[in-house]
Amino acid sequence: MNQTLLLRLSGPMQSWGTGSKLQIRRTDQYPSKSGVLGLLLCAMGVERDRAPAFLVPLVGLEMGVRIDRPGALDWDYHTAGAGGGIRKAEGGIKFTASTKKPETLLSRRQYLLDASFLVALRGDSEAIQMAANALRDPVWPVFLGRKCCVPTEPVFTATGEYPSLKAALEATPFYVDGFVRDGSTEELDAVIEHKPGSHPPENARLVHDVPRTLRNPSHGPRWVVRSKIHAPRTEYSRMNRTEATRARVDYASPQWKSIRKERLNFDHGLCVFCKLPAEQVHHVTYENAGHEQLEDLRSLCCLCHDACTQLEYGGDMQQHRVDPADHNQRELILRQVNLLLTSRRLGRRRAIMETSRLLSVDFLVDAPGVEGETP
Repeated sequence: MNQTLLLRLSGPMQSWGTGSKLQIRRTDQYPSKSGVLGLLLCAMGVERDRAPAFLVPLVGLEMGVRIDRPGALDWDYHTAGAGGGIRKAEGGIKFTASTKKPETLLSRRQYLLDASFLVALRGDSEAIQMAANALRDPVWPVFLGRKCCVPTEPVFTATGEYPSLKAALEATPFYVDGFVRDGSTEELDAVIEHKPGSHPPENARLVHDVPRTLRNPSHGPRWVVRSKIHAPRTEYSRMNRTEATRARVDYASPQWKSIRKERLNFDHGLCVFCKLPAEQVHHVTYENAGHEQLEDLRSLCCLCHDACTQLEYGGDMQQHRVDPADHNQRELILRQVNLLLTSRRLGRRRAIMETSRLLSVDFLVDAPGVEGETP
């Protein structure tokens, strides 16, 4: 039986370079199949030498991409070598003739900025479940094409049964910020793989991004078709609140200390929102206060915890709180993080500036300097 796996690939930077050559490293304008399967292998913890055996069930999956936000293309001037030099083909280290110092390798690398894609993989249910389980609890961190390109929200979205890739992409809501009329749809571009065995349509394009091996990269061809699809428009859900007064939590109790440690371990010590080291454990509901379960909590860094807390107080929330792992609430939290970073009224300004440097993403607005303080 065929199943479909849906992935959300969204981040400040992405790079899917099927056409990279030597010092010019270009990116495609949507995720490549080799890049997406590489992401899955990373989540599974598969090393390059072991990859061929795992690729066999994965390359048979059909792939479609919905372009929710195309992003913008830009270049980065990149240097490599770090004083250690670049090796020559015949052995030894390259030295610059004029300075006699180890040569630095220069390259220009292209990135997609602030793009967001919905990727659908459809095929054998065992392969789909293997990939879904890996994304739910990845062995290694996953990246959007290159290690510097981190996702800003959970990659795993859902699994389900759909008659086609197009049906899966059209059934998944397109979230908008603002009022939505019932039944309204959004027209979006999609790039959908054409099934082998039948004659491709006139507008089909041949791409070479089906990975064969990773140690010495080799790729096979597939046909893809670019088309328009219509997805249901859905408003970002408003934060729930209840009239009931939330129960108090004894943060000094052994029970709380135990479940707090368990949640931090479950999230691998990382903030579920931005993947920085977590220092706080946040309630998404107080329904089980005093008897919390793992699903009632989320690990957060101090900055993201402050942003969620301010949203909760501003919305006068009681039992049900902000969930930083909920895709529908992400834009609201990001806006609050921006406000925190630009505010002069924070007592822990130095820590927040350090956090903003670590994040290094362009959706955060740099906070203005304070007189007498060097960020």
